[in-house]
Amino acid sequence: MEIIEPKKTTEPLSPERIQEKADILETNLFKSISHQTDLSKMQIRIDRATFPNVVIIKALLHLMPRFNVKPQDFLLELRDLVQKDIPKDKKEIIEKELSPVEETHFDDLSVATRRFEAAASSNEIEITINGIPEIKTRHGEIAKSYFNHEESPGRLLKDGVINFREINKYPVVNAGDNLFYITCEKQGRPGLSFDGKIIQVEEAKPFILQIGTTIKEISDQDESGNMRGYFLQALKTGVIVIGRNEHHVIQSIDISEDIEIKKLDYSVGNIGTQYTCPIQMKVGEICNGFKIRVNGKVEALVLNGGEITTNNEAWIKIAQSGSHIVALKNVHIDSATRSIIISEQGTVAIARELIDSKVFAPKIVFEKSRGLITHNYLEAEHLSLNGLYFSGENTIYFGKAPFAEKDEMIKSREHKKADKLKYINTEKLLMGKLQLELKRLAKLSFADQDLVKYIKPIIVATKTMDYEIINREMDLIEKRNRSQVVTNVRKLFEALEKIPQSIQACEQMISEADKSLDQLNKRMAVMKLSIEGYLRRAASLKIFCGLKDETKIVEPDIIMESYDMENKYFKITGTYSGVNGFEFVR
Repeated sequence: MEIIEPKKTTEPLSPERIQEKADILETNLFKSISHQTDLSKMQIRIDRATFPNVVIIKALLHLMPRFNVKPQDFLLELRDLVQKDIPKDKKEIIEKELSPVEETHFDDLSVATRRFEAAASSNEIEITINGIPEIKTRHGEIAKSYFNHEESPGRLLKDGVINFREINKYPVVNAGDNLFYITCEKQGRPGLSFDGKIIQVEEAKPFILQIGTTIKEISDQDESGNMRGYFLQALKTGVIVIGRNEHHVIQSIDISEDIEIKKLDYSVGNIGTQYTCPIQMKVGEICNGFKIRVNGKVEALVLNGGEITTNNEAWIKIAQSGSHIVALKNVHIDSATRSIIISEQGTVAIARELIDSKVFAPKIVFEKSRGLITHNYLEAEHLSLNGLYFSGENTIYFGKAPFAEKDEMIKSREHKKADKLKYINTEKLLMGKLQLELKRLAKLSFADQDLVKYIKPIIVATKTMDYEIINREMDLIEKRNRSQVVTNVRKLFEALEKIPQSIQACEQMISEADKSLDQLNKRMAVMKLSIEGYLRRAASLKIFCGLKDETKIVEPDIIMESYDMENKYFKITGTYSGVNGFEFVR
């Protein structure tokens, strides 16, 4: 709002001059009003020292009708106001209700009107016309996001599949996590402008969002039970897939946990190398050098030298040279050549053939008879290789992993036993030192007889190591005496107070180790090996049992070789017990 202050003049005003100054004032006031941003309120100030009352009245008579204010609504009262003799530190105010331009009703059916207000002081006049401010409409919107949706690629390929070149940018969500909080729309209310016109407001629009079946709405109500908004919550663990329109506005949201891709190569890139992707994957072919790391199940037709890491199962049709599979659970494979296959807690099941590969798992089985096994290295606790044809040199380590675990457990338990003994010996040593320092502490009472009443409770409490009493009395002694003897006694008590906890922690770890060893022994007691099939010419089968010293040349526990022209039939079963060790029947 501007204060209009043209150059002051004292010359007598002719009618022409009055009209001229009134025109100038009107023009300047109109410019000032046009720059105001509040449509419901007009406010102007006029310098009375510059503009005589007659100029002010004349200018307002021409200006106000331009804003639909009739002169009869304010003229008489304004003339009376400007003619008053007003003290310098006072203000005179008049208020008037203006005639409506047209009858305007609001929701409560009351007629909307404007008010005219003039506030005059000795040096200025302030004119205000108040309409009714509009209440702005509030559209529904995403008020809060619980993940960074701005960085999400937010788009799908034309066939509805995720753009895997940006898979690592897709936000990861767990079942039960909140995704968005969306506010409800709220209709605004029209206002009345200072020139008597309706200030229109937009029609309230809800935030339209297509929600997949993997997401649910949770309503949020205020204390009166009115709907304020709602949360969007994930029903499944997966990656959040967002759809946007051409203006980058979110239109849809879903969670994907099972996605297909035809080929993992340079056009797609690795999946889950930055962080583990929590979805299931179906892949036609994983090319050489490309990797998948996911939490969900992986299915692939051809693993052509690529790598798969999953916290679930892996189902592979063919693994070709250079392939690498690591699964927390089971691995099912039809055929593997020059590959590494690892199941950490499950079974590796081979359907047809295994050639020049390494397999590590608690259990290894061939699902069908008449399979081919050629020049492989196998480690397992349970083996079932029946009806197979063996070629080349095949090496089996039966029970290597549990024996290695047992060896580490025993070493760890012995370390804890040694730590416990160390704490016990340290406790004895410190107790000896404490007795000597307590004697020195008692001698301090010769110079300060009051120390006796603090030292005696400490000596008694030392028999049961009651640290509540010991610490309380030591605090009182330290307030009276800060000698080196007192400091030494305090440090010894502090060191001794920690030792029982350390001994208890060692005992707890030893107990847990004993339980783990007991469980491991039970696991080892059910280890079983069953191999039956045919050795082809120049084929051999070497079986090593338990944990071997890899720094030395060790002969296999069982070796079978064939130099015959015809296939050589054989059958071996083996078990293990803590009493008899490994036992085999051929």
